[in-house]
Amino acid sequence: MYCHHCVRDFSDEAIFCSQCGRRLHSYKILQVDENAIWPGEQMEGAASLEVISVRNDIQRIAISGEGSVIQSEAMQSKKNWIMPISLLCLAFIVTASVFYYFQYEKNINEDVLNLQTEAKTAALGGEYKKALDLLSKAAKVRPAFAPIKADKDIIQHVIEVKLIADDVEKQLSNNKIKDAEAGVNLLRSELSGHKEPIYDKLRERLDALQMKMTIQQLQKQLETLVTVEEHADMLKVVNGLFGEEAIALKDRVLVGIRKLTLAEVEGLLKRKNFTDALSVVEESLFLVKGDADLTSLMKRVEDEQKRYEQAEQQRIEQAMQRAAEEDLINQTAAVEVVSTDHTLDEFGDLTIVGVMKNAATRPIYEVKVEFTVQSMDGEVFGKGSASATPNYIEPGEQLSYTATIYGVNTKDVVVVVDHATWYLD
Repeated sequence: MYCHHCVRDFSDEAIFCSQCGRRLHSYKILQVDENAIWPGEQMEGAASLEVISVRNDIQRIAISGEGSVIQSEAMQSKKNWIMPISLLCLAFIVTASVFYYFQYEKNINEDVLNLQTEAKTAALGGEYKKALDLLSKAAKVRPAFAPIKADKDIIQHVIEVKLIADDVEKQLSNNKIKDAEAGVNLLRSELSGHKEPIYDKLRERLDALQMKMTIQQLQKQLETLVTVEEHADMLKVVNGLFGEEAIALKDRVLVGIRKLTLAEVEGLLKRKNFTDALSVVEESLFLVKGDADLTSLMKRVEDEQKRYEQAEQQRIEQAMQRAAEEDLINQTAAVEVVSTDHTLDEFGDLTIVGVMKNAATRPIYEVKVEFTVQSMDGEVFGKGSASATPNYIEPGEQLSYTATIYGVNTKDVVVVVDHATWYLD
């Protein structure tokens, strides 16, 4: 059996030609004879002509004796130009289809990527709703594109974290430090492990909220501090903080250090303890290097110490002078004559009663006096000595003595204490 178009043989059960693809007519060539009856003669149209043409070719081949070799060459000749053309057409169609599909998909992908880029830009600028709308639009075109879903999840998380940060800021504004601290811990936990750039602003905000919370905690704690050392410990913490509130808190800590230092120094100055006062100021200056108020306080302490030392030196010198004077008095003029009375009895004897005072700065005892009785003109009538009583006399106390000079015979005399001796206690 042969195809009526390309004269290719085929099996009995074949419906289409394996060479040209045409539908086959199931007619068998029983013999090559010019008298043979060809069914194709009864056919109409192009199919009939083709069958008749084939029949004539077969008859020609049978008569000339060329046989199957000529038939094979004819079939091979048709194969040589039909197959390449068919494959070329098919390749062109497939290539054009693939190219069109590729361009179509490429354009869609570019649109999706552009939407994703715009969404990222909006999200980084804080426009989260706009970013979600753009991503939703991209997801409608590419619902299975995983990065779009991942970006949407991140933005939703960022919105949630932002709400937490807003709540923390509200708590801090209302001075609810404990609630704010719980919120800060939650915020820190939510941001943990997220390194995406969209979280940068939230991390900065977390740092700012933590600093604000720390400052409020320190401000509350500052009210309970009572020593310079406690203020110094807080100052170390405050020095690591930034911002206007941190600067204001630092100023308050410094004011506290100055006040406490001044109060302690004032107490030491009252006791004239200049060494400890200087030490206190030096410790405070070590904590607050270059502080003008503390430097001024240091100069004040030094000036007062210098004035005190000068005054003390003068006092010592004066005391030494007074001591020398007192010692001289104690040694040479411890006994001062207060009064002297005398009476003349009928026998012409003169009785003398003298009153003296301890002019020394120390107690004296065993006082003895030597005296002379003389006339108004200086004529000596007699001399004598006597022991004073009491035997022990405190500074400023009086003592007295009594003596008798015999044979004076006149009461117009003068009693002069020539010398006195005593012992200093």
